[in-house]
Amino acid sequence: MGTNPSDMTKNIKTENSSVSVSNKEQNQEESTNVVKFVDTKSSEQKQLIPSADSVIQELDHRSNISGNKSPSLGASRRERPTTKNTALDYEFDASDTENTDEEHKTTTTINESEHASSSFVTNVLSNTKHELLNTFKIMKVASDIHDTLFIEDLEDSISPLLRALAIRQKYMHHSFQSYSPTIENFLAKILEEDNRYQRTSLNVNLHKREESDPSTATPIKVENPFSKPLLPPMDACVRVEKGIYHVYILNEQKQWIPSKYKSITMEEFIEDYTLISKMIVDGPLQSFCHRRLQYLKTKHDLHTLLNEVKEWSEVKSASHRDFYNVRKVDTHIHAVASMHQKSLLNFMKKKMQIASDMKVYKKPDGTMLTLKQVFDELNININEIDVDLLGVHADRNTFQRFDRFNANYNPAGKAMLREIFMKSKNHIDGIFYAELLKEVIANLEASKYQHAEFRMSIQGRSKDEWNQLAKWFLANKMHSTNVSYMIQVPRIFTAHRAGGKLKNFEELLTNLFQPLFDATINPESYPDLFRFMHYFTGFDSVDDESKPESSILTCHTVDPNQWNTNENPPYAYYLFYMYANILVLNQLRRSRGLNIYQFRPHCGEAGDVSHLATAYILAENISHGLVLRESSVLQYLYYLCQIGIAMSPLSNNSLFLSYNQNPFLEYFQRGLCVSLSTDDPLQFHFTKVNIS
Repeated sequence: MGTNPSDMTKNIKTENSSVSVSNKEQNQEESTNVVKFVDTKSSEQKQLIPSADSVIQELDHRSNISGNKSPSLGASRRERPTTKNTALDYEFDASDTENTDEEHKTTTTINESEHASSSFVTNVLSNTKHELLNTFKIMKVASDIHDTLFIEDLEDSISPLLRALAIRQKYMHHSFQSYSPTIENFLAKILEEDNRYQRTSLNVNLHKREESDPSTATPIKVENPFSKPLLPPMDACVRVEKGIYHVYILNEQKQWIPSKYKSITMEEFIEDYTLISKMIVDGPLQSFCHRRLQYLKTKHDLHTLLNEVKEWSEVKSASHRDFYNVRKVDTHIHAVASMHQKSLLNFMKKKMQIASDMKVYKKPDGTMLTLKQVFDELNININEIDVDLLGVHADRNTFQRFDRFNANYNPAGKAMLREIFMKSKNHIDGIFYAELLKEVIANLEASKYQHAEFRMSIQGRSKDEWNQLAKWFLANKMHSTNVSYMIQVPRIFTAHRAGGKLKNFEELLTNLFQPLFDATINPESYPDLFRFMHYFTGFDSVDDESKPESSILTCHTVDPNQWNTNENPPYAYYLFYMYANILVLNQLRRSRGLNIYQFRPHCGEAGDVSHLATAYILAENISHGLVLRESSVLQYLYYLCQIGIAMSPLSNNSLFLSYNQNPFLEYFQRGLCVSLSTDDPLQFHFTKVNIS
């Protein structure tokens, strides 16, 4: 990048502060840097945040996109914008320039390098060795705040970014999911200005949480689920209207009236979704966000150079704490693949020794087979099989082949063995599956410092799935202090519809949510499900994102009761209707003092970047997020809102992206809220200690 001569007169201040600066504080400071310009100008602007219509019109004017057309989501896959040699090249952050008498600062001018060197040496020699070893070095870049007035991209980018932050705040507050406290405080300041027109034009009512309002899901209880008392039934009922459940209550005249629970309509979501989609392809906004991300990466590198030795010495000084005895939580792991391949093979061999005569499988003609007869019919000698013949580990043949990846769940390539050993619904009521998972749980409990959040599947084929899973969970006592559970819903409506199990998409939604509402309203009718609902934390949406989507979500998209073709709904369609019903369910459960749920789908592993725009609006956290590297705008929004991303580099290496290209480290250096997870240890790992 070329050097602007005017920049050579800027002052660089090096400050030795006695207060340690944590990464969290740096992230919070950076989260609000983008809007410091707004604070300075607030007294001069009549309308700080324009309306959604104004923002959309401005974006349409820049990109020549007609407001009546749905955005071209494929266009969002363009390359990252190259840095332009304009005034934007010389933009940098304005920092607080206030000095106090107590702070020791050395101000140097770059074009007076000799004076800077002597001043630095003088100050270093004046400090004791002890002081140098116990301070962090902070580099601040100072400039005149009014310089930013001439940066066109900055001024054009403020309004869309603020609107996007307010959109996510609305969806998170309605569903009682968490939202970044830094952005929360900033938006509260903006929305509570004296300018009433400004607040109305934003079209977002600031949701003020009461002290009793939970910002996240209620912590999972660890007591025995059988000890949970059943609540009495409440005078309420639910009805499905356009795929979304609505709660009705009895008034004094014994009439059913709609409750005051908040809800989001499809039309409202499409309006917000359209705005975010247009922001993704906006040129000036892309340039601004790309530069901000580059700045964050450089800031991390500079902090590392200045403070790495000090931070490492502090890590060593923490007694009884190292990598092996700090608590680690695997927030993205599928229960069916939570064990490694050797554990599965040993379990199968053990069962052949002690339960070979146990009847475990019922053939379509009604014939019952023992475990030994099953292996004989499959022509498998369990004593000769090894992990290579077991064939459950992913290899290079699964890269870009999600179909082969799913086939690896079948031990030795036999679906019969998967049904016997790895399913909760079978002829033996999932006993083997429960025992196999208990071995994994026992290893977690023995390690003391490892925890996991297993994902269990609900297909949505029938309402009985919930009750069957709850009975299996309670009968086998699957609760543990080291484990919690999530419910994953595969996006395979097409398969169920083709098999004649579902008539339309609304029937799938009914099978998913009707039992949950019934168990919440009248726990005595579903006692097992009511107790089980205390032990899962949220919902996930899973499937192959690389599948092409033939339809785009628009205001003309049909309602779920009219979606009766074999075509699979788009990703955004699935996520919206799951979110909309979780929103109502959370409000109902909170009114009864029960735990509430998060929405944390698989997103951004492959497919279009528009999936990440949908999750930005609706989801508290996501899993994977690889495609986020293709959109500077969304990546910067995910950074500002500190949206959690559970990443699985080993899983990605076998499916979609080689290990050395994985963006995990880059996300971490830029300050995104990322964590490491295992995904499927059965297919990607070799040891019992998967998370380390």
